[in-house]
Amino acid sequence: MMYIIALISGGLAGVVGALLGVSGGIIMLPVNQFILGFSPAISIGTSLFAAIFTTTSGAYGHFRNGNVRVKSALLIGGGGLVGVLLGSYVFKAYLSHNTAILEMLLGLLFLSMAVRMGRETYREWRKGETKKPQQRALYEYQSLLLVLLGLLTGTMAGVFGIGGGFILVPVLIWYFAAEPYEAVGTTLLAMLPYIAVGAMIKTGQNFVNLPCGLLLGLGAIIGAQLGVVISRNINPLFFKLIFTLLFLYLAGQYLSALFV
Repeated sequence: MMYIIALISGGLAGVVGALLGVSGGIIMLPVNQFILGFSPAISIGTSLFAAIFTTTSGAYGHFRNGNVRVKSALLIGGGGLVGVLLGSYVFKAYLSHNTAILEMLLGLLFLSMAVRMGRETYREWRKGETKKPQQRALYEYQSLLLVLLGLLTGTMAGVFGIGGGFILVPVLIWYFAAEPYEAVGTTLLAMLPYIAVGAMIKTGQNFVNLPCGLLLGLGAIIGAQLGVVISRNINPLFFKLIFTLLFLYLAGQYLSALFV
């Protein structure tokens, strides 16, 4: 039964990844802990391992379609490699055995995602259309900012087991004037190197359930193809509203565990 749940969870993560340009860890992580019963540390490691499949599949498809800013992806990915090493060290040394702190951080992470997505959904609903990206004068410092952005998301991957796509995609759209499909494709390619390295580190640290990780990955590959089809027929506002509520629920689950 556990393996069936893992396969279905991976499929859902693949759908979400295709629609939002994320690694799918935001779905796999809570399923691993609250449904499959893994510890927070194993949940994080297994989610990061499975994310290799979602990012590889998605990045390949977008690269073939010319939806990737290769230089930007390389700069973000380079910063991410440094970040994931830092995050993995912090995770192993200070967080992997401290369940209370880890659950508090995860709760705050999901709460921040709920607030960001909720604000974005409300703004688009009020205006009736998505606001155009701001043309910020960042070009003089663009390379440095992309590396620092990768450093941040790579550190998050090492600590939380998620790729940081929910940060990268909107930043690329709003501050680097990328088209949405470019932002998604660039994000998936950028995440691939540091997610792969982070997953190898987590495997070496024995924080990965390999059978479940492989099934999550298999489901994610299938789900990603379904997500591409769904993306053509779903109202983005409805999708964002559902995930705002989901993130609020997950934040409550993680934070309430501190008082049980």
